[in-house]
Amino acid sequence: MQNNEAKIVGIVLSGGKSKRMGQEKGLVKYRGKALIEYAIDTLKPLCHELVISTANGDYAYLDLPMIADKIPDCGPIGGISTCMKSVEADIYLVISCDTPHIPTALFVDLLNQLKGNAIIPIDESGRQQPLVAAYASSASNYFHQALQSRNLKMMNLISSLETQFFILSSDLDYYSANTFTNFNRMEDISDIKV
Repeated sequence: MQNNEAKIVGIVLSGGKSKRMGQEKGLVKYRGKALIEYAIDTLKPLCHELVISTANGDYAYLDLPMIADKIPDCGPIGGISTCMKSVEADIYLVISCDTPHIPTALFVDLLNQLKGNAIIPIDESGRQQPLVAAYASSASNYFHQALQSRNLKMMNLISSLETQFFILSSDLDYYSANTFTNFNRMEDISDIKV
């Protein structure tokens, strides 16, 4: 199947505890919008359906399905696995709610190059970004097995998948040093708006 014929579901991860932020991270305002709205806007043009991985009812205003982890406190693997089991798709695009600078163009490139179970960007510092990635439906069983065995480190999961890596560089017009900036504390947000 060609990726342009695939059913694509976007998973927005917003189930973290937000301890360092001191409040629900995805709802924090940045440049006039909640952080989660940036993630939704990034994926919306590419997806047939969007879901939010969260148990927090405060996201109801977004009018998107909210899927709570079947097994709580299992991090992103728990959220992704539960969403994959809840919503059928050929490809899942995953994004965390605290990365407002991720461009849609990155996901276009990931979709165009996805051939195996997963394609994960690697930034210029060499860091893998598995929470801004594309996963084929064939990856679902790997997520489920990792969850069941409580092997909850994303890097362990990535090494077990047939994973491609998409190496980013400043040659890409949409990539910059800020692309993967994520906000974990209020002081990370320079122009917070109340």
